[in-house]
Amino acid sequence: MVNMNEIKCVIFDFAFTLCSDFFFKVTPPECPDWFYQFQRKIFCRHSRYTDDWMAGKLTSGDIAEIMTQHIPLPAEKILEVMAEGCRNLEFNRNVFRFAQEQRQAGRKTALVTANMDVFTSVVVPCHGLDEVFDVILNTADYGEIRKDRLWLRAFEQLGDDIGYHNSLLIEDGTESPTKFRELGGMAYQYTTDNAFAEWLKNGNEADDIG
Repeated sequence: MVNMNEIKCVIFDFAFTLCSDFFFKVTPPECPDWFYQFQRKIFCRHSRYTDDWMAGKLTSGDIAEIMTQHIPLPAEKILEVMAEGCRNLEFNRNVFRFAQEQRQAGRKTALVTANMDVFTSVVVPCHGLDEVFDVILNTADYGEIRKDRLWLRAFEQLGDDIGYHNSLLIEDGTESPTKFRELGGMAYQYTTDNAFAEWLKNGNEADDIG
C-alpha cells in the first residue's frame, strides 16, 4: 500500500502508460500504406533504427531520408506527416487525470520517457505536457537510452528533498518498476486504464506495489 502522504514526487512513463496510442498513425492520400511501411521499417523488432533514434544518434530528418527509399514521398513531406501523426494522440484518461491532480496537490511531477526527438519538438508542446509536469526528460535529448539514468536527473531538477525514498513511479512493464523499488522508491506497474482506476479507488492496495 502506498501512503500518498509520504510521496513528494510522482514520475510517469509515457509510452503505454500515459499514452497507449501509436505515433505516426495517419494515412496520407499519397501513401495509403504509410503507417504499415513506417512500422515495418523503423519499429519492427529487429530494426536497427529505433534505439538509435531514441538515443539521439539519429534525427527525424535522418529517418525521413531513410523512408524515402520505401515510400513515394519526399523527405520534407514525410516530416510533415510524422508531425501530424504526433498531434492526434489519445491519452489514457485516468493516468493523465492523476498526473494533473498530483501537481495540483502540490507534489512534484516528472515525465521520463525513452523517446525520439519528435516527442520533445511536437508531442510536448502540442499536448501541453509542460503544463502538467514540472520536468520532462526524453532520452533523445540526453543521448541516453536508459530511463533509469534519467531518474536521478529528474530528482536533481526537482530539488534536494526529492529522491527515491519519497517518490512513486507509474510505468508499464516490469523492469523499470522493479529497478525503482530496488533503489528505494515505490512503483505501480501500469497495465490498463481501468486497472489503474481500480487501484486508485481501492486505496492503492495492489500486489504490484513495493
